[in-house]
Order: sequence, then C-alpha cells, then structure tokens
Amino acid sequence: MAKKKWGQHFLKSKSIAELIAQAADVQYGDHILEIGPGYGMLTQALLNFNATVTAVEIDPELCSNLRKKFEKQNNFTLLEHDVMKIENKEFENLINLPAKLVANLPYNIATALLLKLLPVRNEWKSFTIMVQLEVGERLCAIPESGKAYGPLSLAGTLGFEKQIVKIITPDSFFPSPKVDSCVINLSPKNSGLTMDEETLFLKWSQLLFQHRRKTLLNGIRKYFPEWFQDCNEYLREKYDMRRPETLDFDEWMNLFYNFMKNKQNTLEN
Repeated sequence: MAKKKWGQHFLKSKSIAELIAQAADVQYGDHILEIGPGYGMLTQALLNFNATVTAVEIDPELCSNLRKKFEKQNNFTLLEHDVMKIENKEFENLINLPAKLVANLPYNIATALLLKLLPVRNEWKSFTIMVQLEVGERLCAIPESGKAYGPLSLAGTLGFEKQIVKIITPDSFFPSPKVDSCVINLSPKNSGLTMDEETLFLKWSQLLFQHRRKTLLNGIRKYFPEWFQDCNEYLREKYDMRRPETLDFDEWMNLFYNFMKNKQNTLEN
C-alpha cells in the first residue's frame, strides 16, 4: 500500500471511475494526463474509452504493479515521478497538448497542483478531478457560501468555469478517507489579465483576505498605505464598511483595476 505521506486514497468503485471518464467527456484518441493512478481503476476506465493515457505516479511499488497490469497497452505511458517537481514547460514534452487532466488527485497536492497549473491552464482542454469535497466547495464558493469563500474561490473563478459533478462518499475508496470527496470539472477561461497581472491579483487578494472579518479598508491601510492615501475618497465611498468575505469576484476585479492604476503600488508596501 502507498505511503500515507502521499495522501492517496485509492478508488475501488468501477462505476465512479466510469463517471469520472464520462464527466471528462473522454473521446477516442484523447490525450489524457492522469496523476496518482494508484492501482489503475480510473486508468482502466480511460483506456476503455480508447484514450491515450500518460500517468504520473510517485510510488515505486505502485509503478511496478501498473507496469505489469498495463504492459500490453500501447496507448499507456507511465512516468515514475513527483508531478509537483515537473515544470509547467516540461508537460509539452511528456504529453501532446492540449490534453485533458483526469485524475483522482492525492489529497495533499490537489490545491497546490491547481495553483501550479493555473498560469498555463489554456494549454489544457479541461481538468476533471476528484478532490476533497472541502476543496471543491472552496473552488466553487461565492460570498453566500460562508467560510468556504476565500482566496481559492477567487483563483478558481479567475481561471475556470467550474462545476461539482458529483459528491463521492468515503466507501468508494480504500483506505476510506474521513471526509467526502467530489468530482469537479474545470474548463479553462481567459481572465482578461496578463499572466503577471494574474500572479499579482492572487498575491494581492490573498493579503487582503487574511483578515476576512475585519473591514477591507483596514487591510488596505495596513498593506498598501500609499494606495489607501491616494484613493481614500473612492475607497471609502465604495467599500466603507465592507469585509473581504462580502465582495463577489467582479467587485474584487474592479478593486484590483483601481489598485493597478496607482503606479506607486507594489506588494512590498
């Protein structure tokens, strides 16, 4: 069994594996990247759709099992590697892009992997992934969602059209996790920002979200005093008693555009 440090919970339900493949709209000849294939339940479902699958698995023991299981499959390639150590620019050497990412992601890398791939999302057709339900809810959250809404929600809306396809109970895995999971489909979209501006937006919004229940102006005054001083009248008029958790994505974007107008602003302020 795989080491716990890799956060893997292996899919044992054939019907859930088929559901994931269907949710990804896998077609004949699609190029698929699968991360954390485990014992190959989802891999087999993808191959049954006649997709070309490149799987990345970190566990040597699992890799040995997978090589034996799929040794006769010409459309299967296994990479024994840590996906988090693969540079974004390297993926085009490993798989024909644009491809689809379809995976039951190890819990401990799901959020970090999505943020890693966010800048290059338009090189991919779609991400259809199994993640902890909490992560899926945070990705899809809006202000009315309560505490689930935060920086990850803004990152998700910045880069994707999002949909939770199905909630999956722990009994579909071994070992059984202590929480529900979900299948989520992410379709890349353009934000209207450059890649550098997106990076700035994510750092900037995360800073202002740190004290979500304090007023937004309090955070602006603390982290961006020049902006607060230069645009005080506008900021007070628009956001006087608002808290970060109450702004929807469009309001965050409007605030960011105002921030970028002030050439004095940097994240070092």
